[in-house]
Amino acid sequence: MARRFIVNENDIKEINDKIIEIKGAEVKHIQVLRHNINEEIIVNEFVCKINKITRDMIELEKIGIASKIGEPNINTHLYMAMLKSEKMDLVIQKAVELGVKYITPFISKNVIVKLDQSSSKKRREKFQKIADEACKQCGRTDKVVVNEIVNFPDILEEISKSDIAIFAYEKEDNKMLKDIMATCHTFNVKEIPIIIGPEGGFTEGEADSLKYMENVESVSLGERILRAETAAINLISIVMYELDK
Repeated sequence: MARRFIVNENDIKEINDKIIEIKGAEVKHIQVLRHNINEEIIVNEFVCKINKITRDMIELEKIGIASKIGEPNINTHLYMAMLKSEKMDLVIQKAVELGVKYITPFISKNVIVKLDQSSSKKRREKFQKIADEACKQCGRTDKVVVNEIVNFPDILEEISKSDIAIFAYEKEDNKMLKDIMATCHTFNVKEIPIIIGPEGGFTEGEADSLKYMENVESVSLGERILRAETAAINLISIVMYELDK
């Protein structure tokens, strides 16, 4: 199978319906791997033949659509409170490997990480690169989108539009996750947001704003208090085991 490369849309120039030019980091990657003219590679969703290689640009001819591999049949959207750098990197990587389709990092009151507009943009770009690399590593042919880092109130409206969402809450003692999964099976749910709070947990007000939404189910992940990154990996694993193909 041809090797796959993920190129930012801003780094792709369409010459015509068949011919494209790419620039950016993946050009260097293709050169380092010693790909030559007339060889086939996969760029995003297209199988391409290399027509020309220069120092900063590669011209490609689209020859087909790449076969879909490793793509989940459920759109899982992870809303993840910002964690310290290496922990957040781990969550992004493992979420992609486990099958999450969208990731939205957010800032809530107990988030330790402080970001200004410039550093927020750089951090999101870093997260997207981690997601792209994880897609290639685990063999997924779709793109996992890491959205802009937003504030907690901003995610509430988005979550309200889904049929059902799952909120991991350490103080929940009434709802069992297996019952929520049974509901998802009954109604053949195809999209599901998962909400994970920061290391210090949600404030009571933040937790209430989620718990009182009609479509949000708060669940406990057991008697043991999990680290935020562990809770994310645990909940994603269960949801994908139950709902993915």
